[in-house]
Amino acid sequence: MYLEDLDQVAADLRKLGIDAEHEFLYCPHGCVEGLDIGEDFFPLWELSLPQNQDALASADFAAIKARRGPDWSVEPPRHSHRPVS
Repeated sequence: MYLEDLDQVAADLRKLGIDAEHEFLYCPHGCVEGLDIGEDFFPLWELSLPQNQDALASADFAAIKARRGPDWSVEPPRHSHRPVS
């Protein structure tokens, strides 16, 4: 799937019988683009992760959701930057 056009990805998924919509969620730190699949939201940053590519190709959103940690958020992870000593 080509994630550059999430409208088209959602349309392709609907052709497969999957309840999919291209959505934007507005969060405290800005807007997050992604796909609504049934009752779940999958942000573009999560869909783009290398470890999710096989699951995405087979439309296995349950597998993607299963990889989420307990502190998962729709917002992209923030990496702490420690000063170099």
